[in-house]
Amino acid sequence: MGGMSTPSRLDHLRVRHLRLLDLISQHGSLTAAAECLGISQPTTTKLLQELERVLRCTLVDRSTRGGLLTDSGRRALERVRPAMHAIDLIPDMVSAAPEHPMVRIGILRLAGISMAPDLVHQLRTHGHMPRLYLHEDAVANLMDQLFDGEIDCIIGRLDPNYHGQPVDTLDITQLGNDPYEIACAPGNPLSRKRSVPLSALVGAPWAVAPRGTYTRQAFDMAFMSQGIPAPIPVIESPSFHASFAVMSRNTDFLTIAPMSSVRYYADLGKVRPIRLSTPFPPDRMVFVTRHDLLTIPAVRDIKNSLIELTRTVPVPAR
Repeated sequence: MGGMSTPSRLDHLRVRHLRLLDLISQHGSLTAAAECLGISQPTTTKLLQELERVLRCTLVDRSTRGGLLTDSGRRALERVRPAMHAIDLIPDMVSAAPEHPMVRIGILRLAGISMAPDLVHQLRTHGHMPRLYLHEDAVANLMDQLFDGEIDCIIGRLDPNYHGQPVDTLDITQLGNDPYEIACAPGNPLSRKRSVPLSALVGAPWAVAPRGTYTRQAFDMAFMSQGIPAPIPVIESPSFHASFAVMSRNTDFLTIAPMSSVRYYADLGKVRPIRLSTPFPPDRMVFVTRHDLLTIPAVRDIKNSLIELTRTVPVPAR
């Protein structure tokens, strides 16, 4: 029969071969991996030997203390994890109606309020609404989760200091400009000034995201770029909702958030933006997914909807 492909040596692998590598990485022990899989130690050793024979390299350094992945083992695991996460999702996917697939979106805590509502409206308008799982986290964590197959795409920002997996396997689409702004309570005198230098805000009490977040990085760099030591926040919280709530009862507090979020709460009368004499630089939102995940129609629909929104929904004027 024409068109038949030649069997690959990978065809000899089963799901538990792949899961074994992940379990050894987690527990550092073949014995513990065997217990998780519910098989004997000799069977575990045989599975590992079969996996190493197929991949033609040593994956685990075995000793009396357990087992550690070699460099080859770690590289193999980078490819195995997305496959395992995809396999784990199969029961959910096949039990759901085929016209309602699940897409797992990683989203910044500060982005959900500005982009998620319009995205859902756009998808429903075009009849492309999938089931969505929205997972909030910091930029670097979301990137790691995308590479590991725990999420399907990201709506957020790119962290220039990310040192995880190489990004050449990613599809990155620029969305709208959403720079950061300083916000204060409506009763704060700073909200009525036409122009405020950043140096005038050093002594104020601040509620800011913790170190390691993109928002804190933007906050620190804004001051340092002007030769000013960044203030030490009185309150550190990843939630801008909490920071805005603090300001509602403590009008001298200041915080930083994306312009879209500040303007959303300003329209509700909760906060006011401070007009800086030197505004924050442009900062574009992005949609990020892996190239291979664009084969999923629902992921493509989300990307296309966001592109359309970028063209039709401008960021509020400064």
